[in-house]
Amino acid sequence: MADPWLVLPLAVLIGVVLGALGSGGAILALPVLVYVAGLPVRQAVAVSQLVVGLASLVGTLLQFRTGRIAWREVLLFALVGIPATRVGTFVATRVEAQLLMIGFAGVMIAAGSRMLLTTSKAEGGQRSRIWISLMAGLLVGFLTGFLGVGGGFLLVPALIALAGLDAKQATATSLPVIAVNTLSGAMQQSEQWLGVAGLAFSFLGATLVGTFVGLRWGSLASEAKLRQALGMILVAVGIVVGVLNALRF
Repeated sequence: MADPWLVLPLAVLIGVVLGALGSGGAILALPVLVYVAGLPVRQAVAVSQLVVGLASLVGTLLQFRTGRIAWREVLLFALVGIPATRVGTFVATRVEAQLLMIGFAGVMIAAGSRMLLTTSKAEGGQRSRIWISLMAGLLVGFLTGFLGVGGGFLLVPALIALAGLDAKQATATSLPVIAVNTLSGAMQQSEQWLGVAGLAFSFLGATLVGTFVGLRWGSLASEAKLRQALGMILVAVGIVVGVLNALRF
């Protein structure tokens, strides 16, 4: 097990990103838990789901008073996301660990590239397209169960483009959806994270500290610059994770 003095600062960073952007931070949890904390892949996925879920739940409570959460969309995405998360978790248990990490690396590179290519903030106001929203919810839920990610990097743009929300509403609305999906997956794999409960809750505590900072920072810093910085990190980490696991085949 790695030195907590190395793991916990990275958990704070994940919380900062989650609080500031409502997306992207959770995807960093899995490589930190695997390559820094030294957990097996499937155990790391379960811990990631627990930590991201509880951190997002706290973020939801903090965003509730702002009135920005679109509860209709939360219900819509959760309705399809919970069963899709369970399917993703089931599939993940039948996939070889190295292949799982290569798939995860692909998701990181795709998410990072999208952030780098998005040069302007999308505006809401478009008409809701319910069936496309349901398909997006299914995909986010599956990825949550399969890779332990929150799916915010897909949720936020989907809520803007498909549900007609503005960027701040989409960020706030993504948090309860992430919480519902990831906690559903964590409960399905409770035997995995219970074995390292001390690490899991220490990681959670550090992530929550970062979430509080991120919520404050996100209202002050440039969202475009934050997304570009995170995009570069995701692409770089995704390439490294993909190469490391491809060489093991």
